[in-house]
Amino acid sequence: MVNISRGLEVPASLSTHEIKLYIDQVILFKNDPVNNPKPEKPVSYRNSDLLSAFDRDFYSKCYLTEMKYVNSWSMDIEHFIPQSECPELVYEWKNLFPADHYSNMIKPRNTPTGGYLNPCEPTEDVESEIKYSLSSLGADPHFEASNVRNRKALNTCELLERIHNGHDEPTKNATSDLRHAIHKKYIEILNKIIKWQAHPEGTQEKYQAKRELRDLLSRKSSFTMLCRSIPAVREYLPADIYD
Repeated sequence: MVNISRGLEVPASLSTHEIKLYIDQVILFKNDPVNNPKPEKPVSYRNSDLLSAFDRDFYSKCYLTEMKYVNSWSMDIEHFIPQSECPELVYEWKNLFPADHYSNMIKPRNTPTGGYLNPCEPTEDVESEIKYSLSSLGADPHFEASNVRNRKALNTCELLERIHNGHDEPTKNATSDLRHAIHKKYIEILNKIIKWQAHPEGTQEKYQAKRELRDLLSRKSSFTMLCRSIPAVREYLPADIYD
C-alpha cells in the first residue's frame, strides 16, 4: 500500500439531489426501521467521473495489492467501511476505493475490531506502519506491523497476507498470478540495477538507467512498497531515486 492524497472535489455523480435524498432516507430507516421503509438505491455509484478520479488519485492501482491496471474501469469499487455496517456511506467519496476483483471478494464483509489502516488518512502512514518484504527469490510477499500494538496495522497486515498468499489450497492457487506478477517486477528491477551499475558516472546510459529505476519504484508504478523493500534496492540505490 502507498499513501494516497485523495482529491477534495467530490465526483459530481456522487452528489446529486437524488442521492442526497436517498441518504436522508437511509438514516431515517437506520434510526427507526419500524416506522420508515427501507429505501432502494436510486443509481449506481460506478460512474465514469468516479473512475477517472480513481485514475488520478490512485494511479490506476488496486489500493490493497498495488497491482496496476490500464485504468480503473478494470477494477471493482470497494467500500472501505462495508455497506452492511454503514449504508449511509454507500455513495461517500472518501469511503470508495479501487480494488481488483479478488481483493474485493476476499476482504471480510465485517470490519475487524480496531479497523484497517486507511491510505488516504494523513495520520495513518501505511508506508511506515507496515514492514514489506519479499524472499531472496522475489517471492512470498510478507507484511508485518511496525508497531505490534497498532491494531489497525495488525489487521491490515493480516488482510494483505491473505490477499497476496491465500489461506488454503484454492486461494493459494487463485493468488498465484499476483505473486507471479510481483516476481516479474522483482527480476526487472534487479536487471535494471545491474545495468545502472555497469555504466560510468556522467554518461547518458547511466542517467537513462537511473530514470528507468525511478519509474519502476515510483508510487505510480505497481507493487511500490514491496519493490522498495528489495535488499539490492535499499543497498545500492541513492535516496533521490524515490518520489
